[in-house]
Amino acid sequence: MKFSQLMMLTIISLAISYIMIGNPKVTSEIYILVIALTALYGAIKKEPNILHISVLLLLINLVEYIIFAYEIININSFFDNEVLYGSLIFGIQLIISILSIFIFVLRVQISRAISHSSKIELTYFDGLFHWVFIYLSLIYVLAILENLARHLLGWHNITLIYHSFESLVYIGWAVSCALLLTMVIVTEKKHKQRRFEPS
Repeated sequence: MKFSQLMMLTIISLAISYIMIGNPKVTSEIYILVIALTALYGAIKKEPNILHISVLLLLINLVEYIIFAYEIININSFFDNEVLYGSLIFGIQLIISILSIFIFVLRVQISRAISHSSKIELTYFDGLFHWVFIYLSLIYVLAILENLARHLLGWHNITLIYHSFESLVYIGWAVSCALLLTMVIVTEKKHKQRRFEPS
């Protein structure tokens, strides 16, 4: 099986698994656990690029998880106002996602600011993670626009994002997990090559 086929199979499998679980809180916890395990791998193998990418992902997702799972912003008070409720939910997610784009565009600079390791470098994966957050930002923008159209303009038949929002987000998460898995596989291959190189 080719590497690209393995990555696509991983993305599809994870997306389906996340959708099948059906509980956003549990799915978030599984996603955060996968990221944490990758960070642990980066720490054990002394791979600062993997460690920093994973820790940044972990912090971003923990912030979002804590805000919504522990109701830091009390959204129950907005239930009567569907426009405000939807805009607040999707707006917070959009702000976090846009900040994440900048974080991953500047990942190498951030890594160098917090660590003086000579192994910190621009990796192939640095050019991919911010695209996951661009995709998620687009979903959040479409969700806000759809929410406004449904509740301000009375276009209640527009439910494309409303009915598939979680599945669309899970696709982004599955891509992130596939990228993390790919980073680990590529790193392991490099370690094996170094072991077998003549000294």
